[in-house]
Amino acid sequence: MTIPLLPATGPAHDCSPDLKRLIATLLLLLFAVPVTAQITLTQGTNFSVDAAADGRMVIDLLGTIWIVPPGGGQAAAIPTGDLPARRPQWSPNAESILYQVRAGGLQQIWQYRFGDDIASNIGGAGFFDQHASWHPSGERIVFSSGRHDSGFDLWELDLATRLSWRISHTDGDELEPAWSGNGRDLIYVHHVDEQWSIMLRRLGEPDRTLLTARTRLSAPQWRPDSSLITFLRHGDDALSIDMIILSDPLLIRPLIAGEDFFVAPVSWLDREHLVYPANGVIRKRNFNSWSSSNVPFRAMVGATSSRIAASNRQRELALIDTPPGRLVLRTTRMFDGIGGGYQENVDIVIEGGKIAALEPRRERPGEVIVDLGNASTLPGFVDGFATLPANTTESLGPLLLSFGLTTIITEHARAQELNLAWSGKETPGPRVLDASNVTAVQPDQAPPWLLTIGGDLAAGIEQRDEVANWMSAGIPVLAANWQVALGSGATMLLGADALPTSPGGQRYADINLANGATPVTIVSGLADMNTPGLADLLRVRQAALLPAATVQRRFVGNHDLGSNATSVVLGSQPNGLPPGIASHAEFLALAAAGLSGEQVLRAAGVNAAASLGLGLQVGRLAPGSIADMVIIDGDPLSNAADLVKIVGVVRNGRFFSAIGLIELTQAASSVE
Repeated sequence: MTIPLLPATGPAHDCSPDLKRLIATLLLLLFAVPVTAQITLTQGTNFSVDAAADGRMVIDLLGTIWIVPPGGGQAAAIPTGDLPARRPQWSPNAESILYQVRAGGLQQIWQYRFGDDIASNIGGAGFFDQHASWHPSGERIVFSSGRHDSGFDLWELDLATRLSWRISHTDGDELEPAWSGNGRDLIYVHHVDEQWSIMLRRLGEPDRTLLTARTRLSAPQWRPDSSLITFLRHGDDALSIDMIILSDPLLIRPLIAGEDFFVAPVSWLDREHLVYPANGVIRKRNFNSWSSSNVPFRAMVGATSSRIAASNRQRELALIDTPPGRLVLRTTRMFDGIGGGYQENVDIVIEGGKIAALEPRRERPGEVIVDLGNASTLPGFVDGFATLPANTTESLGPLLLSFGLTTIITEHARAQELNLAWSGKETPGPRVLDASNVTAVQPDQAPPWLLTIGGDLAAGIEQRDEVANWMSAGIPVLAANWQVALGSGATMLLGADALPTSPGGQRYADINLANGATPVTIVSGLADMNTPGLADLLRVRQAALLPAATVQRRFVGNHDLGSNATSVVLGSQPNGLPPGIASHAEFLALAAAGLSGEQVLRAAGVNAAASLGLGLQVGRLAPGSIADMVIIDGDPLSNAADLVKIVGVVRNGRFFSAIGLIELTQAASSVE
């Protein structure tokens, strides 16, 4: 802000009372308003780099495309729209740039043209398109797309007509294609049955396998003279840049190792010099050298001068229509939601909708006991960010409850009405807590339980003050991507696929600018067509009562969240599956991402409760907690697939059998 200079009036004690008040007011404003400053970034996390023929380089930093001069220096951003952009690639004539964005849960291919300063989606909406590569003619591109159920296939697109055609038809995934310098040959990665291969397609010849491995291979790239191919080899604990020398016989040799490589192809400046992203910077290497050097860049970004402090204020849940009397729930095993495995032979005493006591099993003459024998009792499942169809009615509640969902957070016009209806005995369902976009909250409405914010870095900066106010009031803010999180200061991030660490687990200057030492809470959104066990999940009895599931392919493979398990919250909104099934798909995806059984349950329990400011009220089984529980016929700590084997649910202190909830849904469906 600009503060006008005041006229000199002598010593301060000679100022009039009105002038003193004005000075005091201005000083308060000066120190109360966060000041936006320009920060110079010289590092980035998980960016890629591509070099033009004239030596200019393009990188994707903070979701924005930046042009770096030959040899390094001050980077200039280009306008690419509100969606975070990544993986840019120069056209052969350097007059436009291809890049990809994630929108609506899918990847799209966009093109920015320098001449008319226009960015546009060239691949079309509704498809998962990625890894675009220019043909040397500059007239068409090749890319990988999930447009058919066979997995990712290779497609070509003519830029003048926007016509596209499929050029691969094999099982599994064909990924990351790249043309040779003369445009005659094509390389790509083939992934099928946990096997990765580098494939070569020469003009007029059958595809040839150059290399096969049981660990991931990625980012293949031609040397300009087509004499060799570089690629990334993913080891158990590190990545390396290797090469395939196209001699007879083929030679596989290491090229560069011992650095924190980002998953992106190298880019050749000429036959002898290449650049690649690693260690948070652009690295340059002579092909015959044993060492690399840094290519420095400077990117000026806006950031506030201080961190946003989120309040740990706790919010109280209202107990609605709780049952009278006392109930004792008894199973062989109980997981309290915190840790330490199962406790055995524990009686859970319920009164007034809450857990009154956890006691050793004993005789209880005259008490109402629900004894479910050799089963496991868990805290009720919390979906930290779910989707309910716009036409949801009260009749859906029992079906969602039969999936063990006792609390969901969702953006829905009838959230409060559904919460009231589903808290009773006649049409039971999960507790519904409302979420809202930060721009849609009305001044006269009660604060929602969760706020969301979308856009890019600039959109986040624009709304940073508002986000700060909400967070200081104890309302969590969930960012749609880490770029808008950086700008806004939000410390919840939607989609674990956007986990802001390098493959080596490092956070460089851009991520540290966003979060500093503050941990990021990640709302999962990981499930897709390839989630292990999803096919069996879609065959459970409740699935037939939901709309037909449209399962999309959203990722190349599974994720590794092991080192971030303590900050993960289950959230099903991004996966696009019907409610109920969507939450259990996330259980399977979290297990596939390396989380233990206890960590998976904490993601849908204590982690979710902590992120929403619910403290001890939900997500755990302890005296004083709300009596929300799920009873499983199986061992869910050992097998996440057992989590759908539900025999009963306690919601708000009432016990419901799973079969009774399903029959209640069927009866309501027959009436409708």
